[in-house]
Amino acid sequence: MDEGQKRFVERTVADLQNGCDVTIVAFGDSITAGFAVRRGFPSFWKERLAQKYPDARIELINSGASGDTTQDGLARLDWAVLSYEPDLVTINFGINDSVLGLGREEFEINLVEMVRRIRAGPASEILLLSSQPLETPPYDKLVLDYYQAIERVAGEMDVGFVDVYGAWMERVRQGMPLGSLILPGLDHPNEAGYRIIAEELMRLF
Repeated sequence: MDEGQKRFVERTVADLQNGCDVTIVAFGDSITAGFAVRRGFPSFWKERLAQKYPDARIELINSGASGDTTQDGLARLDWAVLSYEPDLVTINFGINDSVLGLGREEFEINLVEMVRRIRAGPASEILLLSSQPLETPPYDKLVLDYYQAIERVAGEMDVGFVDVYGAWMERVRQGMPLGSLILPGLDHPNEAGYRIIAEELMRLF
């Protein structure tokens, strides 16, 4: 994790340290929603933030919707994100866009538009997240293109990027079987997989 990424959450971290009210919206698809698990990454992340900053009052809103592409996300951005006037927004799309054939160029344009609209509205701090590796090699190769696009947009728009894919691959290189982090046959994280995403986010906090 590049130390430089921490500058993208400076205001939120200062508010947490000062015991303020902090509102975070986790925005995305089923990876954010926590498909078929009791607890997804927003739940583990909130728990870790509350342990680290016991004086802050943290509201973490899960605005993940299963099956969403960036197009769907844009359509509900006003009520699912902007209406909460959050201090911080995490944006996590990509798998559905790639699998459902939304072109990479359109995907990037939609992400840029999300960032623009958040900036023009509540001016929240923003983190773009990639998602986990997929077990089927051709799909994994396909989504990796989209994850790289997310990192490009983060650089262009000067917002934070959290490399979830890289964090998972690091664990795999250390000998953790990829299958042990994924719900059998579903290509979605299990709770162990979600904990990795929360840990990766906590490195900024």
